[in-house]
Amino acid sequence: MKKAPILLTLCSLILVLSSCTTQLAKLERSNDYGELFNGAVAFYEKGQYGKAKVLFERIQPFYRGSEYSEKIRYYWAYCEYYSGLYQLAAYQFGVFYGTYARSPLAEEAQYMEAYSLYLDSPGPDLEQSSSEGAVVAMQNFLNRYPASQYYQEANDIIDELQVRFETKAYQTAKLYYKLSTGLSFRNYLEAALTSFQSFKTDYPDSKFNEELMFLSVETSFKLANNSIFSLKEERFDKTLDLYKDFVERFPVSEYSDQAKNYFDRSTNELNKLKTN
Repeated sequence: MKKAPILLTLCSLILVLSSCTTQLAKLERSNDYGELFNGAVAFYEKGQYGKAKVLFERIQPFYRGSEYSEKIRYYWAYCEYYSGLYQLAAYQFGVFYGTYARSPLAEEAQYMEAYSLYLDSPGPDLEQSSSEGAVVAMQNFLNRYPASQYYQEANDIIDELQVRFETKAYQTAKLYYKLSTGLSFRNYLEAALTSFQSFKTDYPDSKFNEELMFLSVETSFKLANNSIFSLKEERFDKTLDLYKDFVERFPVSEYSDQAKNYFDRSTNELNKLKTN
């Protein structure tokens, strides 16, 4: 007797799902496009976005060029969005504002295209090309609608994605550094040094610069110390220059003593070279 309510609930759920499936099947056999449109909207309003999309996709060619076409494309885009299919949603929102540029909904659609790309973008540990696409789309939106109600949200998203790019660049630079301490370190010293310099150029105000500028000094010293004789002087001079840049930028640093050690060792090596 205690299991009866659960059985009733399951039976009710099965009946509802069966009813929805039957309703969709019936609509798919219909050639009444007004009925199909209303059925699609009804599914949408119930949150049954997959079923709604099936019908919107079917009737869209029939209504192309009519007053219903704009509504269909708008609903269709949100069906993809609410289904978590953000790449498809971005595409549909892009088609919407590209086709209906004068629509009152065009601003929302262009923002939602960029926002969908943002939701589809990965964390900083993964490749960031889709995040870059989201930034471009969001910036295009801001250029087109500088007084938009979505202005602050769009800027916040761009800032967040820039932090992801910065973090990804930092992680890449540190990866080269870690590789430069392995068995094949000579192959990665120059790559690590280049990545540190690129990071400083691309993110001059980053919180990671103190660490990476110190690692530039360390890596430059290791590169010079492991170079052939004809390159040693030039590379030890480079280490001194990097040290001076580091001290100028961070006169008080947790890395000061270590950096000074590399400076002193580089100076000693240069003195030896000049006396030989």
